[in-house]
Amino acid sequence: MHFVELGVIIGYFVLLAVVGKIMKKFVSDSSADFLIAGRNMGVVLVTVAVVGEWLGGMSTIGTSEKAFSSGFFPLWYNVSTAVGMFLFGLTIAKIYRENNVHTVGEMLEKMYNKKVRVVASLAFVVAFIILSYLQLQAIGSLVSQLFGGILRDFSAGLASFFHFNSILFSPYSIAIIISGIFVIFYVYEGGMKSIAFTNLMHIILLFSTLIVVFILVLKHVGGYSGLFETLQNQFVSEGQTAQKANAMVSSFKNPFSEGIGKMIAWLFGGILAGFASQASIQPIFAAKNINTAKKGAMFSAILIAPLGILVSTIGMAVRSGAIANLDKLSSPKEAFPFLLMNADFLPPWLAGLAAAGILAAILSTVAPVMFAVSTILVKDFYHLIINQDATDKQLLKMSKAMTIVVGIVSIPMAIFIRGAILEAAYITYGIRGAAAIVVILGLLLGYQKIKETWVTPKAAITAIVASTVGILIFVLNKEAITNFIGFEVDKVYVALVFSLLSIFLVTPFTKKKKKKEA
Repeated sequence: MHFVELGVIIGYFVLLAVVGKIMKKFVSDSSADFLIAGRNMGVVLVTVAVVGEWLGGMSTIGTSEKAFSSGFFPLWYNVSTAVGMFLFGLTIAKIYRENNVHTVGEMLEKMYNKKVRVVASLAFVVAFIILSYLQLQAIGSLVSQLFGGILRDFSAGLASFFHFNSILFSPYSIAIIISGIFVIFYVYEGGMKSIAFTNLMHIILLFSTLIVVFILVLKHVGGYSGLFETLQNQFVSEGQTAQKANAMVSSFKNPFSEGIGKMIAWLFGGILAGFASQASIQPIFAAKNINTAKKGAMFSAILIAPLGILVSTIGMAVRSGAIANLDKLSSPKEAFPFLLMNADFLPPWLAGLAAAGILAAILSTVAPVMFAVSTILVKDFYHLIINQDATDKQLLKMSKAMTIVVGIVSIPMAIFIRGAILEAAYITYGIRGAAAIVVILGLLLGYQKIKETWVTPKAAITAIVASTVGILIFVLNKEAITNFIGFEVDKVYVALVFSLLSIFLVTPFTKKKKKKEA
């Protein structure tokens, strides 16, 4: 790495650490200020806090990884989440904010009962822990590429000192450990306010540098026509026939290349996830009023949607071989970092800023995701079950402690559990989407109109448990299940089907049972 790149990246993260420290001075010693910024955030901070949750490792490293192999298809990740947040702002953001809750689980308790809250919150913890380690993996891929030489020397030093090699000593693992500790630090220091202000910095840097890199990439390859021509030549050089190469290029051009069914699954997953995602809804809880909450959610969609096109294009440009020799690329997951490290393509100062921007984007997601888990653990378990009489000082202390615990748990998971980032992310989408159905049906079928929702608490619990367990079993046994049924099913559909079936089968049964007992 050029010393200019290194200096730019280090300088940016020193600035982040300073901001985190400064924000501590503006956070009072109260759990409300730490968890929801005293419910006093304006439109800009709410918007960037929401955007940050969606524009992380999946939107950058994950999308470029997928685009490297399939072209434009992964842009649906950003489109679906953007549509989801816009619809959320139009519909139920108002209800969440006016109820003055801290978690989605707390909202579910208002609609159903305490048991539903606990079960849903447990499912959310599973979903967000998965999301936390995925984000750290994205950081690991980028940092290990950017600081490969330094990390390799450090890795060799550790192996020599301890007289054995370990996966924990690899450059990738070291990158994850360092990044995880950094995230824990600045979230611990300032809570929601720290996340909001640093996300504002992250998003400004990300979009300004990414747009410049995107323009340079298109100019370098001769626009989209030149990109697809270069892709075809690359496929032929790899041994494909001209006809096969042409078909592959057509597939890359087509945003529906992996099938309408999978595209719809991604849309459902992304849209529904926004309705029950603690990490992206927590800034809504922190909005100073209902109007601010609605605007923040809807404005976030404007920033989320375009990123998929930019990053997909960059992933395809790397795949074309026009940026650099692909023999030097060890994995599609490193497509974006690979481009940034090409000194012949980007000047060091821009490469450093762009790398810092991507790192910032990932941090802008991993921070609120980890923070969401700690908030759920504190409000939906510690305060609700373990210590109902906890003082505000105890809640603040526990919130900070859980921030550390969640970070420490996520780090080894990121090191030892491997897989495609964007694909694995849709496990969490399935879980959150299933919970969103419980929320939406609860609101549509009775909330604030009658004393109870049409959906019974037992049906809601069954839906959340069945969909969470179902999607995990499906993912672990996907090949066997696919062979058994004879066709492929997307994991999002599995969660949604389990959720809907549970609701519509269990609700009538439990309602009848209740009438008989009466």
